[in-house]
Amino acid sequence: METVLVLTISGKDRAGLVEQLAEVVATHGGNWEHCRMAHLAGRFVGLLEVSVSGDAQQELEAALRTISDLDVMIAVGEREAPQSIRLFDLEVLGSDHPGIVRDVFKALAAAGVNVEELSTKTSNAAESGGLLFEARARLACGPSARRAEIQRNLEAIAHDLMVEIRLLD
Repeated sequence: METVLVLTISGKDRAGLVEQLAEVVATHGGNWEHCRMAHLAGRFVGLLEVSVSGDAQQELEAALRTISDLDVMIAVGEREAPQSIRLFDLEVLGSDHPGIVRDVFKALAAAGVNVEELSTKTSNAAESGGLLFEARARLACGPSARRAEIQRNLEAIAHDLMVEIRLLD
């Protein structure tokens, strides 16, 4: 029987870290399926989905925990059955300040929208000398969700947050 593992990793960034992780997964019969990895604040962090046969799971988990200078959290996942969902892309752009993520995603949650992927960053805003905040998200909702209602919820907060919010099909 196949097991799906979800790994959360964090370690001091260094050359060869991904190769070392991939070697451990492959050596222990794991299949590297999906991942998101990034350099954040001097650390290399990532999320990784690995499938492995049930009889090799414990050995793989033990080997992952022996990688030097790498913190590894392991959770058993499950294969998701295909669902009828609508997907949207979201873009948020504006001057950085506390509360943007909270307020935008509170409005989305109120409309029953689920976040599939989220990426945020700040960069220097040349004109103002401050920071520019940017978010991109992949959103999912049931087939009964109304795009117009979601758009209204976002427009209602965009002015208060002083950001531009775009909802794309």
